[in-house]
Amino acid sequence: MATPSQRLAWAASVVGTTAGERVLEVGCGHGVLAALLAERGAQVLALDRSPTMIAAADRRNRAAVEAGRVRLQASTLLEADLGGGPFDVVVSFDVRAFWDAGAPTTWGVVDRVLAPGGRVVVAFSLMTPGTERAVVDAVTRTAADRGLVVRAVHRGRTAPMESAAVELRRAPDRSGPAVPGGS
Repeated sequence: MATPSQRLAWAASVVGTTAGERVLEVGCGHGVLAALLAERGAQVLALDRSPTMIAAADRRNRAAVEAGRVRLQASTLLEADLGGGPFDVVVSFDVRAFWDAGAPTTWGVVDRVLAPGGRVVVAFSLMTPGTERAVVDAVTRTAADRGLVVRAVHRGRTAPMESAAVELRRAPDRSGPAVPGGS
């Protein structure tokens, strides 16, 4: 298997999963990050809307899929079958749905599936000046509507371009999604 890109190896270190954690990766592409997280002992559900990318991710992660450490779905986040309990970590790399016009709907799904005490890592490439501030601001605003607060902003000197990641957790006064009709 080829050596993972600096960007995805860096992202895996930022996520920092531990054995047994349940991870939802949104926009998995070729499955490189899913493979790195599974190697650390995480149980990974990796989504990509492209069946071609899921086929590539399946080839890369065949042993982990067969061992039950990685599950793959050709689906958008909004249409995915996310059953089976909450996720300890939700991670994405260069998935605009976390900071563009679709963000409120995206964060609604994250809010629904994130475990109490869970975390979210939204990583992205710094392709143009001002990208970091604009993305961090958009993620911060939209995630705050779901009770998530920025814990840290990480920056990586990765090739071919630098990367950044916004790490979020639930606000201390909020342990999980609101329950309709609950008190």
